[in-house]
Amino acid sequence: MDKSWVNANELWADVIAETLYRKGVSTVVTCPGSRSSPLTFAFARHPEIEAIPILDERSGAFFALGLAKKTGNPVAIVCTSGSAVANFFPAVVEASELGVPLVVLTADRPAEMRDCSAGQTIDQVKFFGGYVRKQVELAVPEAKLEMLRYLRQTVCYLLDVAVAPNRGPVQLNIPFRDPLIPVEETGFVSPLEPGDFASFFSHLEPSDPLPIAQAELPQKIALSSSGLILVGPVSPANEETWLDNLATFANRLGWPLLADAISPVRSHASAFESLICGYDTIIRNRELCHELVPERIIVVGSLPTSKALRSWIGEHDLEMTVLSDRPVNWDATHSRSNHVYADFEFGGVLVDSGNESSYTRRWLDLERIVAAEYDQRFGKTESLFEAKLAWTLSKQLPEEASLCVSNSMPPRDMEFYFGRNDLGVSVFSSRGANGIDGILSTAMGVAHGGENTFLLTGDLALLHDTNGALISKLLKGSLTILLVNNSGGGIFEMLPVSQFEDVFEKHYGTDQKVDFSDWAKTYGIRYELIEDWQTMQEKLREEPEGVRLLEIRTDRKADTLTRKTWFAEIRELLS
Repeated sequence: MDKSWVNANELWADVIAETLYRKGVSTVVTCPGSRSSPLTFAFARHPEIEAIPILDERSGAFFALGLAKKTGNPVAIVCTSGSAVANFFPAVVEASELGVPLVVLTADRPAEMRDCSAGQTIDQVKFFGGYVRKQVELAVPEAKLEMLRYLRQTVCYLLDVAVAPNRGPVQLNIPFRDPLIPVEETGFVSPLEPGDFASFFSHLEPSDPLPIAQAELPQKIALSSSGLILVGPVSPANEETWLDNLATFANRLGWPLLADAISPVRSHASAFESLICGYDTIIRNRELCHELVPERIIVVGSLPTSKALRSWIGEHDLEMTVLSDRPVNWDATHSRSNHVYADFEFGGVLVDSGNESSYTRRWLDLERIVAAEYDQRFGKTESLFEAKLAWTLSKQLPEEASLCVSNSMPPRDMEFYFGRNDLGVSVFSSRGANGIDGILSTAMGVAHGGENTFLLTGDLALLHDTNGALISKLLKGSLTILLVNNSGGGIFEMLPVSQFEDVFEKHYGTDQKVDFSDWAKTYGIRYELIEDWQTMQEKLREEPEGVRLLEIRTDRKADTLTRKTWFAEIRELLS
């Protein structure tokens, strides 16, 4: 690769771009701005890097987050100086909580132009605090070989940190003086000859996380007479290996496996001999709560979302072994927990065979009752009960599709009603900070260059990330937005605050009264109002291109009542 440069900024940015590429970055999101121009030119002109321009920094960062979650590879994001940096913050927080390798490149003014009322200048040093694994501020570009070597090594180190076992976002703050565009700079002489550029990076290889040594559980754990395996929200990049290792571990142990719907487990049900999907419904029965208390729990990654399950665990202060590849305190129940470093994407966990257990058989019997009851009830439901969409997706999604799930009510409905299947669906959700920030943009990132992708979301979450729709024209792939329009915040209807009618609708329900056919038209997104379940099933089987929006309109108050009624009735049925 022969290169030539006209100023130090251009050379500096090219070294950053090439180093990132050699270390495994193949996609960069660029947000428009003047101070970041050297970086934008470098990425836009790099023959092996896909540079994706996104107007809104918040949307751009969440798009990068979705892409990094899907691929497992680091993705870089670029912005100019000033408040643009702050717009990256929500995605950086989510990346930190989930352990996603985002490389945050923030352009800045040089030191002499800070803290003197210069335009578009804020304090960007250590801006993201503890939410990045490492922050480095670079020196101002200099056309000296020793400085280019410093630059190369600094960027290398930062990439290694981003994908290390405690993977996560990193920030590189990059000050530039003028000229910011590739115009000739008086006196500039490159210390690198054009023909030597490639050899300057010849020793570099993609950053690769060191696999954790295969863990082994003590024999006494396997010999427990009653134990549970819990799998929380997880979207492994090496999904096939992760599933194989988990299935081997779980089936050998023989314990009931309670898996959150925000994981690939439920969509590979045949691989797991003791899979339990209806656990939230089962433990709502107080008699069963006492009967089913286990001797020990093993948690793979994080705890499932279910509040009922977490309360049950916390109430009994159970012995818990947390298997995780990250140094994170996953035990929100404050039980008697221990952390074992284990990574199912690499070697899995060695364990002795467990005992044949009547405890497991009891869980499986209850699971069959709950699944049959929901199948019967949903099968008879013709009204647009929003919970039926999660149940329908577990039966009608195309094989090997990707499903993105918003926060608030959708992950709860998924956990309650998304049943066992063998569709091979990959599930993604922002269950790090659990906010509704960037839901659409993240789904766009998951869909970009990937499989047929669906987004299950409510109306408020979609509107909260309206600018994400601007990405639709750049998307290489297919995204179907499944919009549950319940005219506001459905999650709050499930909470005690809903009884305060004088405050509830205005301050919690917050119906935005948006016509989504007009919204979709604004962004050139195909729209269809779905008025019956047969049509929804037909639409799910289609193979669309680009972005489309399928809206169902529901009654959140009636749906909340139906959920509560069904929980009560099935709880009694299990007695």
